[in-house]
Order: sequence, then structure tokens, then C-alpha cells
Amino acid sequence: MMISLQNDAVYVAIGRIAQSELKKIVSPVVVDDDNLLLGPSSSDPKRHRAARTGYWGRQPSAKLSKELVRSADLPVCVAIPPTINGLLSLCRICASGAERRRQIKLIALRSDIVVPFPHGQDPTEEAFFDVADALRRNPAVTECSELEVALLATVWKLWCDRSPVALSRLCAAGGALHPQLANLGRYHAGYFPRRVEKKLLLSRFDELLLRQLSGEWITSTKVFVNGQVDSPGLREWLSHIGDLYVPRRLLEWSRHGGGRLVECQEHPEKPSEMNRWSFRWHAGGEAILESLPSLRAAPPVSIGGCVAYDADRAWVCRFDGRGSPYITRPATADGPVGGLAAR
Repeated sequence: MMISLQNDAVYVAIGRIAQSELKKIVSPVVVDDDNLLLGPSSSDPKRHRAARTGYWGRQPSAKLSKELVRSADLPVCVAIPPTINGLLSLCRICASGAERRRQIKLIALRSDIVVPFPHGQDPTEEAFFDVADALRRNPAVTECSELEVALLATVWKLWCDRSPVALSRLCAAGGALHPQLANLGRYHAGYFPRRVEKKLLLSRFDELLLRQLSGEWITSTKVFVNGQVDSPGLREWLSHIGDLYVPRRLLEWSRHGGGRLVECQEHPEKPSEMNRWSFRWHAGGEAILESLPSLRAAPPVSIGGCVAYDADRAWVCRFDGRGSPYITRPATADGPVGGLAAR
């Protein structure tokens, strides 16, 4: 079935550009303008809205959130891009649909794009495409089976779980179930401190980001540009998180421990978040790139339902024989981390 002009579903666009284009074809359209890859999430709708509002300082995807808690006969039809944020948004929608027995349909945007299987520690770079062109191709509308909805709803529940282990295992084994699951697993694991043999290291993302610093002041704009041009690995990460997470994470590092590792200099006359601050290493701070003395040495990161670098509820990233990352408790990774027992 091709996209219908009849109001036979509530349509969901992932991102405002997709919303603008989809509104030209169908109605009603609600937008998911939240990057769920960043910050805390909850499987409870009310707690999720509060967590996202607290993270962004506003409530993103407000109309979608309201739609997902309604009891309605109309199916929800998602225009899904070939991205891991798109997958995660679909998982959240399926969790709501499964709970309310609401039919889920898909408009697969650019289903011809093949997502390469990720290798090593980094997710595959996000595929960029023209949304208007994708819709002009008149993609088919397909219905998700109950099994597909249940699987995707499970991914959302595991993403929101306090423990990252089950999600990590599912993503490691789920490449055959969905092409983006392995990619999501790489992304998720990349926020947790790594345990290599008996050495504790920064998370993959933090290492790539902090290696852009030196003894000279640098703005987030320059970090982002350098990462796009000169840093394979970081470029892949930036394609998923965008630019504004760069100053956010660097500010967290500069405020953690009073600037003993990363120093920050504010330029209040520059309104752009990307140029308002400059960063550099505090003398000797770059030693953390070679060894993380303890989990408390790094600012924590909320991701889904859990927290990376949480000294009281510790998790570490390890690598299997193929070099694929997975999350485990420190007690199963050669003992406690940084002198902290797993709880």
C-alpha cells in the first residue's frame, strides 16, 4: 500500500524536516524532535517526560507524548529513517502500542540504504539523505507484526533499564533481527569506561572527544570541525549526536573536580553555545587519556535508564574475541574497579 491521502492513521515524523515534508502528503502528523540517544529515558511515560524535560530544559515531542498515552483506534504510522535514533524512537512508540494494543505501521524512508555492520568500537556513520526525495519515491506503508512490535518494545524497555547488560547482550546477538541493533550496541557501550586487561580507561567517546584538546584554548566549534575532518571515529559519533553535545560534555568535564583536568574559559559576548566557551587541558590533565584512576575521576553520563561512570552502581565495557564491545559488572571483569566493589 502506498502512502494514502486519507486520514487513516496518526503519522509520526522523526525530526522537524521530515514533519514539514510529511505534512504535504498526509494528516495528522506529530513530530518526534527528541534525540533519545542522549540523556535519561524511562519506560514509564510520565517519568520519561519529566526526565526529558529536565535534560533539555523543555519538553520535546510534547504532542507525540500526548498521543502515545491516548487510547485510540487509529494506527500510528511512523516515517522511519535508517538511523539508530530513528530505531530508538520506533522502539518507544512500539512499547506504547503494545501496551495499548494499538496497530503500528511503517513508512521506511530510503529502505534501499544498506547500513554497514559496525566493526571495532565505533558505530557506523549515520546515513544522510534528502527526506523530501525519500517521500517523493512514494515508499510503501507496511504493518508491523505483533512479533516485531514486541521485539522493538523489548529493546525500549531494556534501553530504559537500570542495568545496561541485557541491552548489550541483545544488541550483540540481534544483528540478524534488525540491521541497526549492532550499531545501537556500539553506540551504547561507547559511553561506559573500558576495562582492557586490568587497566581502566575512559569511555570510547570521551577518549575521542578529549583527544581534541591541547594546552591551547579551543572552542567547541573547532572541536566539532576537527572531529569531522581529521578524526575518523569521532566523526562517526558526531553524526549521531550532533554539535551541541560537544560543549555540554566538555563543560561537564571542566566542572568535574573544579577544573583539575579540563579548564574552561567563558566568552559571554558570544551567544552561540558552540563558541561561548573555550577549553584546554589543565597541566597534567591529559594523563587521564592513558589511565582512569577511578570512576569518580570522570563526570557521570546518563544514557537511557542507567548511568555510566556511576561509582555506586558500576559498569564497564569489555571486548569479546572479535573486538565487539559489551557491558558487564566489574565483579565479572577481574575484580572491582577503582577499589569499588560491584553492588
